[in-house]
Amino acid sequence: MAGQPLTLHRRRTPAVPIAPMGTLLLRSLVLVSLYYAVALWGFLFTPDPNGVALVWPATGVGLALVLLHGPALLPAAALAAGLVSWQFHLEMMPLAQALGTTAATLAGVALGARLLRGLGFSPRLERVRDTALLLGVGALAASALAAAAGAWGLALGGRELDFTGTWWRCWMADLTGLMLVTPALLTWLDPHAPPLRAGVTGGWGMPLLLVTVTILVTGMTYSPLLPPALAMPLSYAVFPAILFSALRCPLRITTGLILVSGAIALSGTGLGFGPFADMGQTTGLLSLNAQLALLALTGLLLAALRAEREAERERARRHLDELARAGRLSTLGALSSGLAHELNQPLCAVSSYAQACRRLLARGRLQELAETLERLEAGTRRAAETVRQIRSFASGQAPPRHTLDPATLVHEVEALLRPELRRRGVHLVLKLPEGIPPLQGTPLQVQQVLLNLLHNAMEAAEGRQPAQVCLELRREGKALVFIVTDTGPGIPPQRMERLFEPFATWKRGGLGLGLSISRDLVEAHGGRLSARNPPRGGAEFRFDLPLEDPHDVPAASPSGGR
Repeated sequence: MAGQPLTLHRRRTPAVPIAPMGTLLLRSLVLVSLYYAVALWGFLFTPDPNGVALVWPATGVGLALVLLHGPALLPAAALAAGLVSWQFHLEMMPLAQALGTTAATLAGVALGARLLRGLGFSPRLERVRDTALLLGVGALAASALAAAAGAWGLALGGRELDFTGTWWRCWMADLTGLMLVTPALLTWLDPHAPPLRAGVTGGWGMPLLLVTVTILVTGMTYSPLLPPALAMPLSYAVFPAILFSALRCPLRITTGLILVSGAIALSGTGLGFGPFADMGQTTGLLSLNAQLALLALTGLLLAALRAEREAERERARRHLDELARAGRLSTLGALSSGLAHELNQPLCAVSSYAQACRRLLARGRLQELAETLERLEAGTRRAAETVRQIRSFASGQAPPRHTLDPATLVHEVEALLRPELRRRGVHLVLKLPEGIPPLQGTPLQVQQVLLNLLHNAMEAAEGRQPAQVCLELRREGKALVFIVTDTGPGIPPQRMERLFEPFATWKRGGLGLGLSISRDLVEAHGGRLSARNPPRGGAEFRFDLPLEDPHDVPAASPSGGR
């Protein structure tokens, strides 16, 4: 992951698979050609009298290709280093020392690649950790060994030199070459890298403009056209282009710009032009290398920070998608449970009426059979309407509301519960005032609340003496209050706080959804559902619904048990 800290439990980079022989030969040819080309370019600019090049990117080429394609390219790296030593080093050191230099360079490449792969280095350089690993391991392993081999070979070649100073210049030249060349090769030649796309600016106009500006600014700075006093401040003008590229363009554009600007700066300085050419051999070399190293480090770090930020945003987006999916699954589960809960009562009524029809048909009581069939049909319509409304809820559609007669709603609910009341031996008392003003709401939803509350009250009162449930309607201000009481044992105090939470139930076989659904339905109508244990015993549930026409309602009078 981007931004993953370096811990003791390091993830090892998977081993590079062995390529077919043809592919291996082609990659070996590419390594030898690039290695020889950059070595030749480095030796063109050798201001040091002991033969220390201004920059030495050959080690970086070997490290990059061995990292990308595995240790199978080490023989090609050895061949390339030996070819360079044979052509260039034999003039400065004996054959044995040249061979020793070649072996040490190869050891630096092999050790650097082995350490980076073992530490979980990613060639994409999309983490600050990867940039730090490349520079740290490259500086301490590959470049340090190559510089030590070069200084050792020159010293044994009979030259009078300061070994420490020579090693320092060799190390700076090797490290600068590694910082300029290796990131570009890793990002451009990685076979597993995603396709190159334009940056967030859109299109290729901005990358092309940045390349043009970088070439023009660096070319002017390290040309004979400008005096050193003007060229020095201009040498920092390339920094904004690199920084903008790191923040707005693909990483390969940034590493390419770093390589191009570094190549122009080193070539111009080697030819004696630019602000660092007249500073003196050691001072100018170190100053130029320091500026190029700072340029490369800044660009790579900013690009890695940007990649980590984008990766973090992508992880956050995926996490939100997973949470949304989990929420949808949870909602689907609750919806399924709610559907099962809400369909249970009308289906039980349908089953009861169907059994009654069979008994009446067997006894030849056809007139009563017709009435029971009508109730059975009403139960099936109610079940179908329940399914339709739950589907509307799942799709985000609000069910239509109508003007409701509270007394009619209550009597329809009583008719649905009549078989269940008879089976349980529970007596239902209705207290309905006359002239109740109408309500605005969804009939099925209001009836569902009453069914849920009355069914719970029946279960609580069953087997008690007396086994009684009471439904009372009472006008309070501009609202009509529905009060359901029972003669059961009451609500356990420890359950009272979580009474209306989904799946919170203490009844065996209960889903714990009835009261939660009832509360949501009441609140959707602008009311409030509450519960308490009255002093006389049992439990009391009450909910209020706004009246459509707030006329005075006479005092309640019992209508008798049903």
